[in-house]
Amino acid sequence: MMFNRIPYLACAFAAALFLTSCTEDIVHEEEPVPSGSGDCELLSFSLPAAPNGLDGALSFDYDKASSTFSAMYLKWIEKDSPEMLVPEFRTDGARVLLGGNEVVSGETAVSFAEDFILTVEAENGDTKDYVISLNCPQINTELPVLRLEPEREIADKENYVDTDVTLYSPFTDAGRWSPEDGAVEVRGRGNSTWILPKKPYRLKFPEKVSPIGLDHTKAKSWVILAHDMDKSLLRNHIAFEVSRILFNPSEDRHDPSAVLFTPCSQFVNVYMNDDYHGLYQMSDHMEQREGRIAVEELTDKDGADPEKITGGYIIETDIHEGNRYTAQKNIRMTYKYPDDEEYDPAQYEYISGFINEAERVLYSTDFTDPSSGWRRYFDERTLVDFVIAKEFCGDMDGYTATYMYKRRGVDKLFFGPVWDVDKGWDNDRRVPHPQYQPLDNLMIYAGFCMPPDVNYDWFQRLWDDATFRQSVAARWAEVRDRLVAKVDEVLKVQPAAMRKAIEANFTVWPFYYQASEEAKMPAATYEEELERISGLTERRAALLDRLFADF
Repeated sequence: MMFNRIPYLACAFAAALFLTSCTEDIVHEEEPVPSGSGDCELLSFSLPAAPNGLDGALSFDYDKASSTFSAMYLKWIEKDSPEMLVPEFRTDGARVLLGGNEVVSGETAVSFAEDFILTVEAENGDTKDYVISLNCPQINTELPVLRLEPEREIADKENYVDTDVTLYSPFTDAGRWSPEDGAVEVRGRGNSTWILPKKPYRLKFPEKVSPIGLDHTKAKSWVILAHDMDKSLLRNHIAFEVSRILFNPSEDRHDPSAVLFTPCSQFVNVYMNDDYHGLYQMSDHMEQREGRIAVEELTDKDGADPEKITGGYIIETDIHEGNRYTAQKNIRMTYKYPDDEEYDPAQYEYISGFINEAERVLYSTDFTDPSSGWRRYFDERTLVDFVIAKEFCGDMDGYTATYMYKRRGVDKLFFGPVWDVDKGWDNDRRVPHPQYQPLDNLMIYAGFCMPPDVNYDWFQRLWDDATFRQSVAARWAEVRDRLVAKVDEVLKVQPAAMRKAIEANFTVWPFYYQASEEAKMPAATYEEELERISGLTERRAALLDRLFADF
């Protein structure tokens, strides 16, 4: 069949002209020629003093690589909504936007609680983003904030000072405190830590509280730990996490009478009056209380009542302040509960007699007998977990300050809680027994004894029992991987969660110094110190694998 091509070509040409014309019209309508400048630089950024309640104007430094303006402010801002601040800035762009809303220099209040992005828009519509970062512990949302305003200097560990306290958390409205709620008594605390530049404190509220959401108990007394000799700031916190795995009530492996208490751990930014005072760890005061070391109540009024005389008691082996001594090994102890102000002499006579009999049996010839030996007086499972915690953390002071307790009607001493581990992970320059190097031996031999001049203390004697060693080895095999994983997790997660607070802390208390004559200098940088702890954890775990292998 023949086909006439001329009319077809004519029609196709006409259609092509029509489509071209339509396309040109569309392009002309959707793509107007840009006009105006393309400049969109943020040239400077600052916070003026007067409108923001600052003690001076604050200029932000610019990092070109990350397009970030940053600054640090470590004074208290005395005003309502201190996070709402009015910035001043210079730009060559047409306007500056935050979340699509225009910010006017010197006029618009902006929340500086979190880092935010400012967008500079040019006249021609081009944009450039800038990160604005203010490190101000009072308003940053990383951590709770504690401000202490004592009526005079907190100068010692004996005398409380009435203190106005401001305490709040970005995570909860529970457990807040303000000066209007009443004065809080504050004094120093600690032994070797109290003489350091950055000092720890004990707070005594006028009523029982669960501060900033620490709702495991209500109590008047709480502590804030400074960790001046621990430049990682994390050793105690990590040890508490280790303790939570070992002394875990849900495992149902311990005696029902055991108090499986691990102290709480909440990092806080602390101010002293108007000045930032550093990053601290808020925790429990070691005492008899529900939610803490919950042994039975026993006071001087109970006297020698046979129904109550057997408990509860809390004891600490204490080389610093202990004023009680065991009969055979002269081990120095403090009776923490009942304390020296609320006890009857008969009660101290009872617990001293019980401890001395336990010690006598421990050093007897048949001390390993399962029924009449040391297990009659010492709870084996809390003891096993206590030893693993101290050995895994490599705590040089691990056995000089050992907490124990006795329940009413239960004729055993239980071990715990784990406490005061800032000398762990190779953070002690002392070598008390040169024949046992701390990184290559058990702390039972390489660390300080209970007390240091007792060379064959309770733990060394217990280690002579092959069955006990086997129990420790079996428990270690069970928990080893979980403990190592937990340390790695904390080292990754916790520093990232309080990055600004760490930076602020080491601005006030420089990282690379060591005022303690006992603690080691840290690694060259904070990041390297964390890597060092990680490496020491792997090394310690491998060492315990080898030392326990033959049991």
